[in-house]
Amino acid sequence: MRGLYIHIPFCRSKCLYCDFASFAGRDELMHTYTAALRREAALYAGMEFDTVYIGGGTPTALDTGCLDEVLYMARANFVFDENCEFTVEANPGTVTKESAVLLKKYGVNRISLGAQSFVDSELSFLGRIHTAEETDRTFELLRNEGFDNISLDLMFALPGQTMDTLSKSLSRVLKLNPEHISCYGLKIEEGTPFAAMESRGEIFEKNEDEFADMYEYIVSALGASGYDRYEISNFARNGRISRHNTKYWRCGEYLGLGLGASSYINGRRFTKCSGFSGYFNDFSLSEDYKLTLEDKMSEFVILGLRLTKEGISAEDFMLRFGRDIYDVYGEQIRKFENMKMLETNGDIIRLADRATYVSNSILCEFV
Repeated sequence: MRGLYIHIPFCRSKCLYCDFASFAGRDELMHTYTAALRREAALYAGMEFDTVYIGGGTPTALDTGCLDEVLYMARANFVFDENCEFTVEANPGTVTKESAVLLKKYGVNRISLGAQSFVDSELSFLGRIHTAEETDRTFELLRNEGFDNISLDLMFALPGQTMDTLSKSLSRVLKLNPEHISCYGLKIEEGTPFAAMESRGEIFEKNEDEFADMYEYIVSALGASGYDRYEISNFARNGRISRHNTKYWRCGEYLGLGLGASSYINGRRFTKCSGFSGYFNDFSLSEDYKLTLEDKMSEFVILGLRLTKEGISAEDFMLRFGRDIYDVYGEQIRKFENMKMLETNGDIIRLADRATYVSNSILCEFV
């Protein structure tokens, strides 16, 4: 079954590292945007989904009336599986008791909370609007409202971050005991304020060794605390993986609604434009193409290898594409097997543990 993604592009403040389709100071467009979402959703009314993910931007930055409209629109237009995973992203500085009650009312059963750090100086440096104490309070509020599946986002390899401050953040995360943790290393993206600061020599990305040391520390600490690393950047307890994101890694189909949102249906990928006017006028697209066989095979390998436990199946590759994976990618597979970067077990191929620290350099060879 497909997944549904709904994009909310509003933020209270634009983080200095962010290159997503999100905007601060455009609250006057919230009602116009939610009305456009309703019109777009009506084009796909009746579709069935087993995962829903409302992301952004900051969905909880919407005023309560608009948040109610978005949640009602999703329920009114689509059919959700009885065991549907329904996730909403939230910023600790924007969640109130009223919004938490509203999310619960519409059946939201998973919250992805953007903590990013529990060191206030790092949060300020990133341009976040919340403090570590606010994350603690928001987490407690969500627990009190009955949310028993909460994911926390944490960033590492920040300019100026040390192993000591990373350890402090991890300790605070583990004290909260979330069901899921996502850990993302900072990459400075073009067009962001951080990119401008880097060009002026004001900040620098961590080098590969520093990045790997921090990542290895995170993997070790979370593993020792009972979190299973099921994807390169994601850790879960008791099987509480992100079913929606796993759909992406398994090359499943999904519908994206909203400005800048991407869809993948029947081998076709299409993405909405990232500007309000184009989206409001005709939901215009920034890209629209059919994936070639080569595209599909490449994505199957690149995305599937991110699943550290599951990996990819040679048998599944043959069933999907009618090709032997070793006829297509044998040279690359054997190369990384010889380097002890890939492991095979029966028909399963997965990244070796040591390869997850340098995964990008491996995965790019399957493009």
